[in-house]
Parts: sequence; C-alpha cells; structure tokens
Amino acid sequence: MDRPALGLRLEVITPPRQEIMRIWRTLRPVDCSFIQGIIGDVVMLTETPVDWIFLRTATEFWDPQHAVFNFQGTELAPTIEQYTALIQRPTPTT
Repeated sequence: MDRPALGLRLEVITPPRQEIMRIWRTLRPVDCSFIQGIIGDVVMLTETPVDWIFLRTATEFWDPQHAVFNFQGTELAPTIEQYTALIQRPTPTT
C-alpha cells in the first residue's frame, strides 16, 4: 500500500502564542537575557503575525533538498538579511 506524500500542514505548527508570552513575561530580566543568548529572538517571533497566504504560496516553491526557492528552474536562496526582512524582525547584533 502506497503512503501519501508528506506535505506541509501549516495549521499544525501554530505556536501557543499567548502561553509562550505569559511564561516569558514572568521571567526575570536576567533569565530572559540568558535564554535570548541561547535561542535569540525565537520567543519574540510568537508576537509576529503570520501571513498565511504568503507562507502557503512560498511553500509551493520551496525545494527542501537544495534549501532554495525554485521558480521555473531559477533557484533563489534568501540571505539572513532577507529572512529577517520577510519576518519583519531586526537583525540581532552580536
């Protein structure tokens, strides 16, 4: 019996935004700084609205084997700066 091809199911990856931010706000500033040093701004991404139409469209062109977007044979690989612009977050400074 053939298995169906695995596809992205965007609805299942929606994080529990309110719960994450509630926990984050209870932490002391020193704890927040320590965690941010490890995971960066991942927690702050929970407050970033998701453009589901754009995300669904982008996944149609994503080539996971080569980590590029493929538009009729033209491959595009976003830079870190382009990713931060897409998700509307500033580039962290080190």
